[in-house]
Amino acid sequence: MSGRSVESIQRELKTRYRNLDELLERQAKFGINTPLDLINQIHDEREAIAGLEELLKTAPAAEPAVEASQTAERRGRGAALQTLDDRDWDNLLRRIKDGNCTPFLGPGLGADILPSDREMAQAWAAEHRYPLLDGDNLPRVAQFLAITRDAAFPAEDIARRWQTLKTRPNFREATEPHSFLAGLPLPLYITTNYDDFMFQALNYRLRKASRELCRWNNYIRDLPSVFDPGSTVEISPASPVVYHLFGHAELPESMVLTEDEYLDFLVNISRDQTIIPRRIQKALVNTSLLFIGYELTDWRFRVLFRGLIASLERSLRRTRVAIQLAPQPPENSGITADHVRWYFEDYLAKDDVRIYWGSSLDFIKELHRRWTEFNERNEPA
Repeated sequence: MSGRSVESIQRELKTRYRNLDELLERQAKFGINTPLDLINQIHDEREAIAGLEELLKTAPAAEPAVEASQTAERRGRGAALQTLDDRDWDNLLRRIKDGNCTPFLGPGLGADILPSDREMAQAWAAEHRYPLLDGDNLPRVAQFLAITRDAAFPAEDIARRWQTLKTRPNFREATEPHSFLAGLPLPLYITTNYDDFMFQALNYRLRKASRELCRWNNYIRDLPSVFDPGSTVEISPASPVVYHLFGHAELPESMVLTEDEYLDFLVNISRDQTIIPRRIQKALVNTSLLFIGYELTDWRFRVLFRGLIASLERSLRRTRVAIQLAPQPPENSGITADHVRWYFEDYLAKDDVRIYWGSSLDFIKELHRRWTEFNERNEPA
């Protein structure tokens, strides 16, 4: 097996990841009554994936790097995924102008301030002697700590680290991601991050913002909400809402962090459709969705995209999804950016999405430039 090429291992990894996704979806439906054989299958798939990822570090490349489009055509993929072209940008800008766009904020937006999920996992793995090969997988390392320390330790430790941060985003910079997004006329921002940077940016922009979180567990279910019946809070571009889908650090019990918590989250929102407020559900169906700051291997993105977005009836989804992704291969793996793109294409090809290939900051700069030009073109004479 040591003589296998990157291409061969990548093909098996794709299959393994698909199998794992299907098994996790089945587990979410069973909840606490998951059959033992299904638990064993999930364990076996994870072990196989960890072994294959380790093997990639020494595997020889099977073919020279070529243009992704040429290789895709040679492999018979056809036009699997489409990138954002000028028409897509124009559609996106018009929907932003009309307030019909819902951004989803991922961890990449705070990369200059906060450790990445991978860095956080690696730090924990080193500090607490994590015994498995996937020490860069945050939910799995967090699960290990929840078992070996106590269930509250991972969220409380992250909350403590976040509260002692000495560096904050510079909202005076025109292309600081949160500050720029806060200047757009949008009524709703959905974040899967635990920080409060988006809320701070809106306050800096003097917008009367509210901060909400998903009440996915019993510890936080009875907290008051602007989405409660009888609430007098108006949700509009003038008074937007920042919705923390996976909780925030100021309330550790709200955070979705470990593997079990991600599965519990999926189980709970599938059993009780009122957990996601009707206003949020309507936004998922009726507005263009813009994902910024995610990696495909990020559990937040996979649970969000496969567990929540994909659960909506396709016939109800009237608008396209735009996703900013950075095709950044793992260090010292022998994997090229083209390999990463091929994997993304296989994973997302059945969904109606448009991709921007590049970093979060590059995307924000491009969006800033196009937004400025769009407004200049559409100013009243």
